[in-house]
Amino acid sequence: MKLSMQIVENWIQKYHPISTISSTEPTITGIRLFSYDKTPDPDYLYVGRAKDFFERSSSEEVLLVHRKDVISLSTHELEDVFDAVMDAYVFYSNWEQKMFAAFQQPNPEQLIIDACQPVFGPMFFTNMSLQVTAYSRNYPLGSINQNWDDFIRVGTLSIESMDRLQKGVFLQKITEIWGCEEFYEATAAPYPYSLMVSQENAVSELTGQMTLISQEPFPEYQKHLAAFLKRALCFVAVSTTSFSGNPAINLFGEILAGKQNHQASDRLLTYLSEWEPEHYCLTAILCKTDGDFTPMDYYLKYLQSRFPKVLFMLSQENSRSEIICGICLHSFEPPEQYSLPAVYRQAFQKLHLNAYTSLPLRGVHRLRFQYLQARYAREMQTQDFYSCALSVLTSWNASQTLREHSLHPVLEQLKRYDSKKRTDFYELLKIYLRNERNRVITAEKLYVHKNTLVYRLEKIQKKFHLQLDDPYEREYLLLSYRFAESMKQKP
Repeated sequence: MKLSMQIVENWIQKYHPISTISSTEPTITGIRLFSYDKTPDPDYLYVGRAKDFFERSSSEEVLLVHRKDVISLSTHELEDVFDAVMDAYVFYSNWEQKMFAAFQQPNPEQLIIDACQPVFGPMFFTNMSLQVTAYSRNYPLGSINQNWDDFIRVGTLSIESMDRLQKGVFLQKITEIWGCEEFYEATAAPYPYSLMVSQENAVSELTGQMTLISQEPFPEYQKHLAAFLKRALCFVAVSTTSFSGNPAINLFGEILAGKQNHQASDRLLTYLSEWEPEHYCLTAILCKTDGDFTPMDYYLKYLQSRFPKVLFMLSQENSRSEIICGICLHSFEPPEQYSLPAVYRQAFQKLHLNAYTSLPLRGVHRLRFQYLQARYAREMQTQDFYSCALSVLTSWNASQTLREHSLHPVLEQLKRYDSKKRTDFYELLKIYLRNERNRVITAEKLYVHKNTLVYRLEKIQKKFHLQLDDPYEREYLLLSYRFAESMKQKP
């Protein structure tokens, strides 16, 4: 779970914190003691004395620093503060896990409310029929307000309570990240403030509402915590339909594991009506960010509902933190042809999933090798295999199989284009690069006019989206040509 500086600030109130905080969402993935020996990680909260952070300072005052945010404490007990902050991280992580474990039990919304007892005040949950199916049972009749009493007595939203709600004044619509609305009910004293958290299923349909009630406007840290409450609620609402029996996904898993031969690709196409043998495919590994305890089943079911024509499955190597997906690229001419298409990238980012992608290759029979590419990108911590493909071709440790399927994709595209259009672009580009882009020498070796060469080079770069001014692109192409020739020479 990621904490925010506001959550930490609330936890350590006994130290009378003085804060300068500009962060608007949880971004803290861990806690560390500050040290000049290490480069600060922007995702960590650092605890230290003022003199540790400022060379000319001699103050023993304890500071909590995260990016540009600072909390100053009126104490010199560094170890006690560090332990207190670590306690906060452990407490909220355990709280989040309790909420996510609720989906396995009857009436999970009630278990979520029970887990929230030390975090929020009075709460109740209503389904789409306006039935109250869960509420904070430690708040009896007469202890909150008239609305609460109506909920307890009737078990649903009465006409009177609905009328009072509609007369409330909405104070703010909290950002889409949190998905909450805060409002004020003038007739609902002494608990006039409410925070509504929507429960949505995998296709963003409203399935229920969780309402939090307070005597005072909700502090910033509770608004941050509402984001995790919403995620747990939505996890409960996600369809429980099992995808494990899907033959396409089962076959996809066997292909990635190397348990199926070339004929398995043909069988896979029979299950995928939108995929054709000539289409390009892309394989990606989706990983949770640090500190995220959301079960991968939630992400899996959401993505399968959001993109029904994409293959998604839990990783066989690490099912708790990785999802493998196979994407069919129906068109292959975007400006950034080696990165993840925007529609998928935006969806993965919204779920806070890191994506590591393979090269786009033609045909489902290469899914196994694309998986190895995505796995290599994951190990190298690069978003796409293209950015680290050169290291595969030059590495002594890389397997021969991975190298053979890691050549620059343009080489294959050039061959197909030459065969179809009766051109010689493959050889032209090879000679041009090997002569260090000297157009005069290249034209002489190809027996063509210099202007003809310039025209063909411009056409190649535009048609195949090549950036020949990029040293990495040129080196990758050159090594791919050399490796392709070495494979031809083998007996």
